[in-house]
This record gives sequence, structure tokens and C-alpha cells, in this order.
Amino acid sequence: MANTEIRKTLQYVREAENEVTAALQQSGLTQSQRDLLDELADALRDLDNQLVLDDVNTSTAALEEKAKQMLRLNQDTREKLKELQKITETVEKVAKAVNGLVKVFGILAKAGLA
Repeated sequence: MANTEIRKTLQYVREAENEVTAALQQSGLTQSQRDLLDELADALRDLDNQLVLDDVNTSTAALEEKAKQMLRLNQDTREKLKELQKITETVEKVAKAVNGLVKVFGILAKAGLA
């Protein structure tokens, strides 16, 4: 079950990465908007690496922090980039998936299975 959750979360992260990359290629963005999208791209890339390279079971606290960061960046994006609503919806999916992953590993750890 946990591997399925990791794959699904990774799928959401990569979908968001693609959307942010496409948004960064749009003309007419202000420097502030571009900076925010760059920050979001960096955070998504870090999360992608963490999901692929780290032992997710031992990094649940770090994942919780990443989920909080995604929600904060998502709120900033929603406020500053209203025309890029699809990105905020995808990033929200990422944050929810990461929180779900943390819960799954918490349950497995309590049951002695992780």
C-alpha cells in the first residue's frame, strides 16, 4: 500500500512540476510572479528528490514540513497568480497526497510494520 501512495504522490508532484515549468515560459509575468514560481519549482524538485531518494518511513517529519511549505506557497501563488489557477489546484493535490503519505507511514509504524 505504501508504495502505491508514494507513486501517486510522486505523480502529483511531477504533474505540478510540469505545470510550473510551463507557467514560467509564459510571457508577461512580473518578476515577483516569476520568483514565486521559481520558489515553487525548487520546492517541488526537492520533494520529488525526497520521495525518490530518501527512506520515506524515516523522513515523515520532513515530509510534513514539505506539505506545509506546499500549502504556504500555494496560498501565495493563489493570491499573486490568479490566472494560473490550475497550478494551485495541482499543488493542493500534492500537499494532500504528502499528508496522506505521512498518515499511512504513521499507521504502519504504530502497527510495527514500517
